[in-house]
Amino acid sequence: MFHNINVKVYETILELVLIFLGCSRLVSSACPGICFCPPLSDNVFCSRKNLPFIPSGVSPDTVQLNMNENNFLTPSLFRSNFSSYTKLEHLYISSCGIERIEVDTFADLTKLQWLDLSKNRLKVIEDYSFRGLTLEHLFLNDNPGMRISKNAFVGLRTMGLYLHNCAISQLSLEVIRPMNRTLKYLWLDGNKFESFQIDWLYVFRTLSHTRLAGNPLHCNCEVGWLFEFYKNNLKMFTGVDPPSCRTPSRLRAKNFNELSAEDFRCQLPVFKKVDAIFEEQVGKLNCVATGDPVPTIQWLKPGNEVETFKPKAKSDSNDNYGILYLSDPQATEDLVYKCVASNPAGNVTFSLNVVWPPKYSRDQFIINTPKPTPPPTLPPTKVILIPDPETLEKDKSKEKEKLDKISKSNNNEKSDILEKSEKPILPGTETPKKTENSNDDTFVINASKSGMSMKRETTIEGGFSLTDIIGAVVGTFLLTLLACIAIFHIVNRRYNHNLMYKSQNGLQEKQTNNHIIVDARTEHMKMLQNNI
Repeated sequence: MFHNINVKVYETILELVLIFLGCSRLVSSACPGICFCPPLSDNVFCSRKNLPFIPSGVSPDTVQLNMNENNFLTPSLFRSNFSSYTKLEHLYISSCGIERIEVDTFADLTKLQWLDLSKNRLKVIEDYSFRGLTLEHLFLNDNPGMRISKNAFVGLRTMGLYLHNCAISQLSLEVIRPMNRTLKYLWLDGNKFESFQIDWLYVFRTLSHTRLAGNPLHCNCEVGWLFEFYKNNLKMFTGVDPPSCRTPSRLRAKNFNELSAEDFRCQLPVFKKVDAIFEEQVGKLNCVATGDPVPTIQWLKPGNEVETFKPKAKSDSNDNYGILYLSDPQATEDLVYKCVASNPAGNVTFSLNVVWPPKYSRDQFIINTPKPTPPPTLPPTKVILIPDPETLEKDKSKEKEKLDKISKSNNNEKSDILEKSEKPILPGTETPKKTENSNDDTFVINASKSGMSMKRETTIEGGFSLTDIIGAVVGTFLLTLLACIAIFHIVNRRYNHNLMYKSQNGLQEKQTNNHIIVDARTEHMKMLQNNI
């Protein structure tokens, strides 16, 4: 009986010790006051607390630390921030405004399995940022514009890598290769990939699950391998949206499960322009070709030399330009240059026989001709046309005698007579005869017996004809008449104005006189009354 009592006492004491030890464990597990720490666990939840950093008081024995959706004051993470939490297995730092991760920031967290850095503002993942870690899942998604260095994942082992919704347009295969032995889940959906090179097939074959939807894929023959991989590995894409095409336009918004292998085709290159331009010391051969995908251009020179022009990395056009400069102005032989445009659909060639144009001196084609001499300047002449006999009766008697003499000479000589002063005359003209009572500088031209009517036109010094004089006289007369009319109008208007003014003044004077007479009579009547 005593033995049984001792056993019961021993069991009671043991239970009290165990309870005490459990309570001491609860007391020793510190928890920041602003955070939530479930009892009998090593988890700390500090999410959505607007904390500027990891709060003090977090136990070094913490296994799971959740800091999601806080606003860190310092946008960089350093090794010193986590060196005390060597037992961490789950670390969540999502939506905290982080922009940079220092190299080896998580090097002390050797037991870490889940690392969530999603929905921050990470700009670049530096080389060796995660070396030494063996993770199950690494979340870097929803960091738009994030750039990943070539050796960012060197030294990292992880089963899952999540890079969706990061606006990534290009990702080197060398970035993924270091994880190739352990990587099973790769999410690349929601980015800006237009194509995947066939080298990616080496990585995709090792995966258990992948996501590629939401990328603007250009579905030509370069992506045909990816379509075949999708058709042959549908289980890998189970439960997610299939990849889709953005271009070309005939395949826009088409999912892979709606297409066939014939839809993924390329366009053979076509030359748009091939020309040659030569200057004094430099020649230029220009070759422009288009195709889908953009072709690579090669210039094959004499002597089997090759100059290659690859397509630009980012271009909205399917054209490529190959410009070859020449500098051998002494070459006289025909040289053959070939422009070759090639892409996965095939290649085309254009040949040019090039020879430098001959070099000419700038003065070679200038002809030394004498300067033309100006014609001799002749003095001005005055010409008088003698009218016919019908107009002679109206002239003065003296002028009538002259005309009679001239008409007689016309009948006798049957030719025109020219009279002028002794001055040089033009070759091929007859020497005129001088008429009586004519000035030294006057020529008289008489018409021959042709029956044509002659008009009388006289000119005075200065070269004015009778028509000009008559026009001047008439114009002067009209101007004088207009001036007279204007003056008459002005004078008449002034006269009427004065007349009206005088009439108004006369009426006022008359009215004033009448008032004076009335006032005088009134005063006279007043004076008579006073006398009476």
